[in-house]
Amino acid sequence: MLPDTSLIPLEFLRPFWLLGLAAVFLLALFRYQTGKKQQHQSLIAAHLSEHLVKVPKNTFSVFLAFNLLAIIACISLSGPSWRQHDLPVYEMHKAQVIALDLSYSMYATDAKPDRLSQARYKVIDLVKSWEEGEKGLIAYAGDAFTISPLTTDGNAIINHIPSLSPTIMPVTGSRADLALEQAITLLKNAGYQQGHIVFITDGIDPNSAAIMINRLKGSPWIVSILAMGSQQGAPIKLPEGGLLKDQAGQIVIPTLNIPPLIDITRASGGLYVNVSNRNTDIEQLSKQFSVNQGVKKESQQQGKNKLAVDDGYWLAFLLMPLFLLLFRKGLFYTLLLALTLPVATPEVQASIWKNNQQNAFQAYQNQDYAQARELYDSPLEKGSALYKNKQYQQALTKFTQATINRPESAAAFYNQGNAYAQLHNADKAIAAYQQSLKLNPTLKEAQENIDLLKQLKEQQSKQEDSEQQKNSEQQKNNEQQKNSEQQKNNEQQKNSEQQKNSEQQKNNEQQKNNEQQKNNEQQKNNEQQKNNEQQKNNEQQKNNEQQKNNEQQKNSEQQKNNEQQKNSEQQKNNEQQKNNEQQKNNEQQTNDKQQMTAKEVQSTEQPEVNQELEALPNWLKNMPDDPSILLRNKMRLEYQKRAQSNSVQQENNGVIW
Repeated sequence: MLPDTSLIPLEFLRPFWLLGLAAVFLLALFRYQTGKKQQHQSLIAAHLSEHLVKVPKNTFSVFLAFNLLAIIACISLSGPSWRQHDLPVYEMHKAQVIALDLSYSMYATDAKPDRLSQARYKVIDLVKSWEEGEKGLIAYAGDAFTISPLTTDGNAIINHIPSLSPTIMPVTGSRADLALEQAITLLKNAGYQQGHIVFITDGIDPNSAAIMINRLKGSPWIVSILAMGSQQGAPIKLPEGGLLKDQAGQIVIPTLNIPPLIDITRASGGLYVNVSNRNTDIEQLSKQFSVNQGVKKESQQQGKNKLAVDDGYWLAFLLMPLFLLLFRKGLFYTLLLALTLPVATPEVQASIWKNNQQNAFQAYQNQDYAQARELYDSPLEKGSALYKNKQYQQALTKFTQATINRPESAAAFYNQGNAYAQLHNADKAIAAYQQSLKLNPTLKEAQENIDLLKQLKEQQSKQEDSEQQKNSEQQKNNEQQKNSEQQKNNEQQKNSEQQKNSEQQKNNEQQKNNEQQKNNEQQKNNEQQKNNEQQKNNEQQKNNEQQKNNEQQKNSEQQKNNEQQKNSEQQKNNEQQKNNEQQKNNEQQTNDKQQMTAKEVQSTEQPEVNQELEALPNWLKNMPDDPSILLRNKMRLEYQKRAQSNSVQQENNGVIW
């Protein structure tokens, strides 16, 4: 079916080519003037040149044909248009749903400030990256609920994100299988036969994972997972304070179990990505559901695109007879060769006709590994270029990053093992090769490298054993020499100690005699001191008795003074109470008067009433404004309806984290 066509005023799609008309005019004027000068400045006389020089008769026709050819070509290249087509507006018709885990494990603090806060930011970034198609949002814990149905307005989803938390969910748990069924139902109700479902979660229990794998096998639904948290885990910090504990009183530490998540993505052809502080995880998820998997659908917007038709090709037919005039002079063939022969250009590192990946592969084949490293995008290919350039440590970091981004890639672990082997770390190299064999048992090179590394380890161990034997023999000889030297030193020490002991005995005897003399003198001095102390004690007792008598007299006088002060203070207090009672009575009288006047003023004035507020029904006036409360009430009502419609409620919702 041909599109509708209508006539429009003449317009040029590429008007800059019309500037060529001015260039053609200037060139024709220049050739005309130079031709006249040549005729006037001829070296042969005019009456002789008519017989000696023959001027071609068709010179003017060639000149005219060349100028007309250039003029028609410029007009044709400028894109004259006097028609337009009416084309409908098409938009990409595809659907993607986010399933956000709101179990209590999302409060774990191994991500700062916690997993839930990071997950909210990731949902916002992912919704913004989906520019085409419809998107929706589902939250799940012990059951799954639709937060936002499918819509093309991403802001409608983003407005709900800050209100989502585990505390608003009507039932605790982590039932990812129910979230999958809710997402598929949401897509089917909107008329989609295929779609992309992204789970943002910190783990799926094995029972739910088995149910999801059976549901996804052979189905058109693609499930990708953005894994939050870490394999080490962290405690769950509750909003009201404290840490979540189990029934035994132990602190709960949820960890990330990766294998069930990878199995789910493999069953549906989806993508498994670990959360990243950079935006690489969002970029990978946004590109997973490609444009080719969507369906083009005519837009419902009013109006259609107007496409102007380039009618310049009609003027090309006028160029054919003008080209025929140029055949005899060979000018046509000269122009043809000039346009078709390739221009010799120096070899360049990157071609403008190729993309970065093709240029990177060409540089890799040309052994320009530095240029290939800059042009490659993926860490695996960058690491290969660095490995070929013998930058093994940098290559190891890229291969490690590739194993994190793509844990299902056997090539990434194989290349990581090669880098470890070059860095003489045989144990880690063997572990990487074994992981690659688990992912791809047909990888013979990995097994060969493992055998080779084991042989090298055995040789190294033998060399180390021989070196240890030599060292042990040397140590024995050194110890024997030390023992002989120690024996000699011990004999010398014994002789010197005997001499010292004899001298010490003499000195001890002298010290004993001196001490006896000192003791006798001290006994005499002590007896004299005792007599002096007894005399002093007797004098002190007399003085103390006199002081007690004086203090008793002072205390009696103070008691009399205190009683007089109390009587005077009581009189003052009684007078103050009387004054305070009089002031209160006066204030009450003034307040009564003010209240009477205020009532009279209120009776004269009529209060203003908000008629719009009064017109609203009472249930709408009492509705809370907090969106989290509205979402919680909505999900509770929906959960109650489900419980009433099902004869047996679901009991196996898993642990609350």
